[in-house]
Amino acid sequence: MNTVVNEIRKGFYLDSVALMRLSAEISALGGIEEAVLMTGTPANQQIMKDAGLLTETGEGASANDLIIALRADGKSSANRALAQVQKSLQGNQSTSKAKQTSNYSTLGSAITALPEMNLALISTPGAYASREAHVALDHGINVMIFSDNVSVEKEVALKRKAQDLGLLVMGPDCGTAYINSVPLAFANAVKQGNVSVIAASGTGLQEFSVLLSKLGSGIRHELV
Repeated sequence: MNTVVNEIRKGFYLDSVALMRLSAEISALGGIEEAVLMTGTPANQQIMKDAGLLTETGEGASANDLIIALRADGKSSANRALAQVQKSLQGNQSTSKAKQTSNYSTLGSAITALPEMNLALISTPGAYASREAHVALDHGINVMIFSDNVSVEKEVALKRKAQDLGLLVMGPDCGTAYINSVPLAFANAVKQGNVSVIAASGTGLQEFSVLLSKLGSGIRHELV
């Protein structure tokens, strides 16, 4: 009989791209049918509830907490997976701290410290993504919004503002891009080149870039 387990890490944040990768890693473990790691926003809790992965423990999470949700073939498999999650989360934090020379708590403080910035990748829960995108635009910075659950009205307002300012807003739910041959969010390792592409499908765009790379050409800019 399957067992559904939730565990909460209070006040814990990790980029949603990293959480998705870790969710896939844990789902591949023996005895684990499904694993999801998400912040405890109402929208994310509803996704977990619809998937049958939310327990009373998870319902007690706030938007500032991380919910670890597992469906396993038994408690022993769930416990092994939870132990691996904790180990991986600790490793992510240690690696992040080792790579960063500076850590900024807000987009505004990062902009102040790095005035040469011209692109911000926003990967917060959707409820906060629009606000952060407006901050970036107000400072003359182009925006890539990886976050989903951003309303159409907020998206339209952001893109109209960007157009007036001569800036670019990609997304919401923009999962992949190459800017000046630099991969952002989910991306494949492909050759650098002079080809620029715009598409509506992130997976289709990634496949195109891989095929182009195999043919000997490369990507310079790729937007979805």
